[in-house]
Amino acid sequence: EKIMEEKKVVLITGGAMGQGRAHAYKYAENGFNVVLADMLNPSHEAFKETIASCETKGAKVLAKKANITSNEDMEALFASAWESFGRLDVVIANAGVINFGYTWELTDEQVEKVMDINLIGTWRTDKYAAQYMLKQGFGRIINISSTSGLYGTPQLATYCMSKWGILGLTKTLAKEVGSKGIIVNALCPTKVKTPMCETMDYVKFINDLTGKDFKSVEEMYAGVPFLEVEDIASMVYWLGTSREAGKFNGQGVPLDLGTLQ
Repeated sequence: EKIMEEKKVVLITGGAMGQGRAHAYKYAENGFNVVLADMLNPSHEAFKETIASCETKGAKVLAKKANITSNEDMEALFASAWESFGRLDVVIANAGVINFGYTWELTDEQVEKVMDINLIGTWRTDKYAAQYMLKQGFGRIINISSTSGLYGTPQLATYCMSKWGILGLTKTLAKEVGSKGIIVNALCPTKVKTPMCETMDYVKFINDLTGKDFKSVEEMYAGVPFLEVEDIASMVYWLGTSREAGKFNGQGVPLDLGTLQ
């Protein structure tokens, strides 16, 4: 039993599907126990599948419905993770949403939604991660930003604002906890094949951006470079576990498919 308790622990927000699921699988198959938080209920089909696969890979899984815009939910999530496992080695602030609109056409609701989830939600995740990691004297926090945190994109003001903000948060927290054994970095992926991109709104956005006329998600995936979730998971695993990734702090690491030359 003691050997089980010595397994490392990763906590992932937005862990039910998409990128979060890929991170969970990568860490589970490399011997981590896994804490998964999502807006979905753990009884939801997609979430159940993620939990079952992690268990098949040998992980103990704590799955919680948690709204990252709720302080109570997040406080309870971390308390519960700590109570279950007694350690938090890696926290991945992955939960995020996207919406579209020219800056002058955006509504308060559109802006507030994305900022609340992507930026304030990431801060809230980092806040509790830092509190627990300071107790144990070590840990790694990985915030998921975006190449949209490195340049502007038409119709993507809300997403760009939030993802640039995540880099400011990452750099600040890294300076605050870097001397205390805690590493904080951000990964900045370009477009990724996840449910977030599998809408006609997203296809229209890509058509406007590229001048193409894709009629479906499949056509868009075939016609424009997208990362696979596994590409990001491998990088997030490296950031969370490798000796090398412990040698830099407060960085935004681009995974850009050549979009940043």
